[in-house]
Parts: sequence; structure tokens; C-alpha cells
Amino acid sequence: MTPLETAVVRAFAGQAELQPRQGQLDMALAVAQAVESGSALAVEAGTGVGKTFAYLVPLLLSGRHALLSTATQALQDQLFGRDIPAVSRALGLPVRVALLKGRSSYVCVHRLEQARTAPAPSMRYDPALSAGLEHVQRWAMASRSGDLAELPGLDERSPLWPLISSTRENCLGGACPRHADCHVNRARREALQADWVVINHHLFFADQQVRESGVAELLPRAGVVVFDEAHQLNQTGIGFSGLALGSGQVLDLARDLSSQGPRWARGQRPWSHLALGLEQAARAFQRPSDHGASRSRWPLRTPEGVDAVHWARGVAGVTTALLTAIEALEATAGASADLQRLCERAQALRTDWVRLTASRASDADGALVRWVDWGTGAAWKLVCAPLDASAHFRQLMGDRQDGRSWVFTSATLGSDETLDTFTGPLGLQARADLRTLLVPSPFDHMAQAALYVPHDLPEPADPDHTLELARAVARWASRLGGRTLVLTTTLRATSRMAAQLQALVSEGCCEPMQVLAQGHGSKRALLARFRAAAASPQGAVLVASASFWEGVDLAGDVLQLLVIDKLPFPPPDDPLIEARARQLERHGESAFSACYLPQAALALKQGAGRLIRSESDRGVLVIGDRRLLTRSYGQRLLGALPPMRRLVDEEELMVNLDELAFTRLSTTGHSRS
Repeated sequence: MTPLETAVVRAFAGQAELQPRQGQLDMALAVAQAVESGSALAVEAGTGVGKTFAYLVPLLLSGRHALLSTATQALQDQLFGRDIPAVSRALGLPVRVALLKGRSSYVCVHRLEQARTAPAPSMRYDPALSAGLEHVQRWAMASRSGDLAELPGLDERSPLWPLISSTRENCLGGACPRHADCHVNRARREALQADWVVINHHLFFADQQVRESGVAELLPRAGVVVFDEAHQLNQTGIGFSGLALGSGQVLDLARDLSSQGPRWARGQRPWSHLALGLEQAARAFQRPSDHGASRSRWPLRTPEGVDAVHWARGVAGVTTALLTAIEALEATAGASADLQRLCERAQALRTDWVRLTASRASDADGALVRWVDWGTGAAWKLVCAPLDASAHFRQLMGDRQDGRSWVFTSATLGSDETLDTFTGPLGLQARADLRTLLVPSPFDHMAQAALYVPHDLPEPADPDHTLELARAVARWASRLGGRTLVLTTTLRATSRMAAQLQALVSEGCCEPMQVLAQGHGSKRALLARFRAAAASPQGAVLVASASFWEGVDLAGDVLQLLVIDKLPFPPPDDPLIEARARQLERHGESAFSACYLPQAALALKQGAGRLIRSESDRGVLVIGDRRLLTRSYGQRLLGALPPMRRLVDEEELMVNLDELAFTRLSTTGHSRS
């Protein structure tokens, strides 16, 4: 055993504050080995292992400089503000840590000043925006970090956000009159002086691409790079390996044009008219009402399912609006640094637009795929991207000669012991020094959880499936007083399920309860309402999809029934999934076995992981898809789940739900950890 491994064993043995577990120690020793040997390690650590402490302890004991990357800014804040200080206190070892986010996460004092003193025409008669800007101004004057996550009451969807922050496209850099007061620059300076820097995956990829925010300078100094929630790396990397342009960028350009033009070149060009042209072009270029998919394949000149004439008119409209804006900006760019930067930004948008809307679909070998994402309302995004992030990520990692260690960890990295689902798309399999490790959850799922698969529901493809499942959920949730989370595979199913549940409650067909649904509030707000409802007599059912399949931690008796409506196979018409399937078939592999099934197993594992979050949790998982029992692939999907007691019918389910409710009521007033 090496000195570092010995120190790790002693640290966990001598610190009750670290709450050591055998699986956690196994992972910590594997991390120590990777740190000392300069190798790569991928660890799937089940819920409850304590993976964060398992990599922080050996890292702190090693004394190495490190870059720590998480999936979201919320996890960044948790790592920086809670986990690292806890480990440092427990071991009695200080470490200089810096938190670094993307530039749009910080208030831009220059843009805030402009928004307050020279607002765009659309803002001048909006008292709510004006009041919001004054609230931001008061906070900004007292804030040292300028981190907008610290601003009370600011939602990530607030229309204030783009007005008070900057992006790579609109930042003036050294020409900014408030350059000396820039919070982004201050955060970078602190990061360069720190032992550890906490970033997020988006910042890692974005910075390596443009070398703009300081991470590219930090990577050579880091002896260890840790990716937590690493299962999101491939999807994040794809977004930065290709090209994308959306309606939001065009509308942002229009907004800045309407405010910056009159400020620096009033009367020289019809700025409001130019901005309106961009807005109208962006909003006219949208999904036809009869096209229900959220993503359209785009192999030829026109995306599938979109009228060719409508598409051509939309492309021409955006092209014309951009060209007209560029002509005006080129004629006035000398008036200020703001207009010069705005001109460069419009020119870059036009270049990307021309590349994306060219008639060619992809490169000759099919390594790139093009599609259109349709959002709510008039939102859209054109995307051309590789099938995975392997080429880009291998380039970022370099070779072994630099001696850098790489640690990848998550509660769900793969659908089997090889972790191929994770390592393949990132190109990690090519590294001879890669070690994979699976550390199972320490929770006793057989005692803590039960699984029920209804056999009397309609087939998943039947239009009545969602409505029948909603009626069943109403019965089940009534026995628990709410405390139910329903995860659906589509947003449409979320809407139909929530509407049916609300109707059943309103008609008195079940016990009174709140029905919360994704789309009616932010994720944070919905989860807060769900937690609060657990303390009320009525309780709540939360129906959600997409992002709620992961990153939701409802420990204790807040959640006791988790319902997954259907097996989460990726949609067969998703252009990226479809392109991967074609590539597999060209190599003689089964697309279903090598692509669709592993993806479903991974998603099912992630979703099911929402139920048992602590040693004291008890609950029932219902999967409303009988294919789990009737199809040959069912056993493989069941194998992705923790071992749980099986309930054979609804009568047995009701008995279990009653037991959960009785146990909760009998322990009211006792704390549960």
C-alpha cells in the first residue's frame, strides 16, 4: 500500500465526520491510485456511497492542484460551499479553493448601467423591469463576487438576466469602460491563485474551444481533473463540438441593437425598425402548427415534416434581417466599442447561419448530423453536431506524458459492468491506463423498496395508457396523502397526466391533493412546493419529465411512491439517436441492443434512483409498462435496477402503501435522516 493509500485509510478510520463506508473507502483508494499513477479512473458509485468525499479526501491528502467539474452551477455551489469545507475541517488541512462560472453567471456592471440609463424601447414602459433593475443595482453595489446565484429572487428564466450579464459575443473585453470592476476577471484571477478550482462541464468545454474564460490556462496547472456527474459529459461535449444557432441569439441581437444603436448613433440609422425586422424574422421562422415533434431530422435542404416553401421563406427572412443589420452596424461601428462588438457579433451570426442552412446535410462519412430543435412558442435552434464527443474529448485529454490524472464519477455511468455506455462516446476506451470500478449502493433496497409492474394497463402505445395510469396514480396517491412523483417519458404525457389527475381531484374521484406539473414553475420552485406539501394534510403529486429524471433528491418520507409511466427508450425519430443507430448497423451491430437498450437501461436507473436517498427511506416504485415483464429484453432492464421486493398485484401494492402511511403517522414527531 502506497503512502497516499495508507493516509486515506487512516483518514476514514479516524474521522467519524466523514461517515465512512466500505464502498466509499474502496472508491477513495482507487482515486488515490489514479492520482499517484497519473492514470484515468471511471467510477460508478451508487446512491449513498458518498462519492464526493471519496474523491475529495485522497485529493486533499495528495496536495495536488486540481480542477473539479460538476454538471450544474447548483452542484458547483454545493461542492464549493459545503462539501470541500467539510472535508478540509475534518482532515485539518487547509486548501485554497476558487469558484469559477461562465461569464453570464456574473453581473456585468457595464451592461447593468446601460440597461438602467439607456433602456431598449420595449423596456421603457415596463415598471416591473425597471424595478427589477434597481433591485439588482442595490445588490451589485454590495456584492463582492457578483455571482447572480447569490441575488435573492432572481429566477434563471427572468427577462432581467440577459440585460445584466454578458456573453462571449457581447463582452467588450479590454475596451469596456468598467473593465477594472469586472467580476469575471476577478474570479479568473482568484482561480489562477487557487489550489483547486470548481467549474462546470459547460465551462470546461466552452473554454477549451475558445480559450476565453481562463480554464484553458488552469488545465496545464492541474495535476488532477475530476468530473462529478460525469454521465452528462458526452451530451455537453456534443453541444460544443458542432455548430448551433437559435432564435434566442437573434432576439438578443435585436434587443441590443435597439438599445445600443440610439445610444451611440442616434438618428443615423432606423434602429428600432432594424431590431423589429430581426424579431419578426426570428418569430416567423418556427415550427408549423401541425408538426408535433420537438426535433426534426434535417438530412436534405428542408427539415422533415416542414413545408419547403415555409422553410425557404423563413431562411430568407433571417438572412435579409441579418444583412440589413450588418450594413447599418458597419457604417456606424466607429462610434463606440459597443457598436463595433455588436457588428462583429452580427457578422459571426450570419457566418454561422450560412453554414447551417447550406443544402449539404453532413460530411461524407456521416460523422455529423443536422437537425432542428423546436421549443415552446416561436423558439427554435438549428444544430449540426458529431455523433459523440470522443474526438473532441480525446484531444482535450492529450496523452499520458503529462502525468495528469483523470477521475470520472457518477451514480449512473453505464448499464452494465463494462461502463461502455459511458467510456465509448468519450473515447476513453482507447486509453490503456483507464480503470473502471462499480461501487454498489450501501442501501438495502430489498428491505427498503418494492417494485410493482401493473399487468392490466393498456399497451404503452395506446392513447388511453396515460389516462388509465392517471386513474391508478390517483388511487395510489390517495392512500399516501400525496408524496408521489410521476416521471413521464415525454412532456406531452406530463401535460395529459397532470390534467387528468387534476380533473379527478376536482371531481372528487380521489382524496384532495395538490397536482404539480413541470412547466408551471421552475424546477427549484416545484420541488420546494412538493416538499412543503408533505407537511400539509393534502399532500401533492408531482408530474414531470426531462430534467426531473435526475438531480432530484427527496430524502425521508417526502417521497414514498415513484411512478415511471413507460420504459424510457430514446425516441426512434431522434436524428442523433437515429444516426448512431445507422452507424452501428453499418458496422454489423444491432442498433437496438447496442444503442436503444443501453440508453433505456441507463435512463431507467437514473429515474429509479429518485426513490431511495437515505438509509431510512422506504418506498414503492411502479413502472407502468408491462413490456418489462413480457419482452425478452425485460430482464436486462430489470438488471439495471437495484434488487427490490416484487409486488404481484394491486392488492399487495395497496397493502404496502398503507403500511408506509401507517409507519409515517406512527413516527410523526421523530426526526428522520
